[in-house]
Amino acid sequence: MCHACFSTAHSSAEFPQAVQAICCRHCSAREVPGGWELHDSPADAAGAALRGALTWADGLTGNQLDFELRELDPHRFRADGSASGSLDGVALEQRFERDILLEFRACTSCSRQAGGYYEATLQLRTPREAVLKAAVARVNAALEEGAPQFFATEDGPVRGGYDFQLSSTDRARALSRALLLVMGGEVKETSSLVGRREGRDVLRHTFGVRLPPVLADDVVLHDGTAWRVAAIERRRARLRCASESRPDWKPKLSELEAARRLGEEREAQVVSRRGRELQLLDPFTLRTVEARAPAVWDGSVGAVRDGGDTFFLWE
Repeated sequence: MCHACFSTAHSSAEFPQAVQAICCRHCSAREVPGGWELHDSPADAAGAALRGALTWADGLTGNQLDFELRELDPHRFRADGSASGSLDGVALEQRFERDILLEFRACTSCSRQAGGYYEATLQLRTPREAVLKAAVARVNAALEEGAPQFFATEDGPVRGGYDFQLSSTDRARALSRALLLVMGGEVKETSSLVGRREGRDVLRHTFGVRLPPVLADDVVLHDGTAWRVAAIERRRARLRCASESRPDWKPKLSELEAARRLGEEREAQVVSRRGRELQLLDPFTLRTVEARAPAVWDGSVGAVRDGGDTFFLWE
């Protein structure tokens, strides 16, 4: 069979006469087997529905689908394009025009949000505002990046912290544990009975996350020495001595609650150097002071102030 006859006898793909899809009127998610698939707009949902309705010919290679969408009305889009590929070494291209019909309804996630649905409460508690702000940002990022079925029905500041009402108990639990891995602290899980469904108890869970008052990279004062918080690991922190040559210190996070956090950090200028003996310009007093550098030093010096004392940070 010649190429022309082969191309006439075979098509690269098959489409239904009309493509139908169910789209959420609020978030443009498209209903798919087993749930909903998130899209940026009804047009994106229509394009995805067209791609999902296509059936490629068996054995076709180099499959390529190109089309342009035109909105005829809010419920109907028209696609004009081509489906191409290679079958047994013969290039095939099929032109098509198809309508995509959208039926709008509320997806499961939007219905639940509108109804105030939530399964768990995530309570963030910490005595330090900067720590709370960082934790809230992490939770919001997780909600933004997560599946559309995971959302916050309500959230807002409360006395001593911040609360989120979340749509999934399992994901709220995973989120609380993820916070502990990064920021340390402890979590307490409780539950209360809110009803029965199909003969089974329905529980609502609360995850109380108590966060430490320190963040990684903070500088704290302990026993007259400045320490840098190098890492936070669940209920302990690893601190590196920043003002002297000392071994790392690994206290419990509770031990740092009384430690004083040092504020603004500035760069100190090296005026002169002879071996390890230095003259530094104190960036707070603008006076020259003598100091001795540690044996291992990269050449930069920071400074923090506590009361009338300046601590130089050798890192």
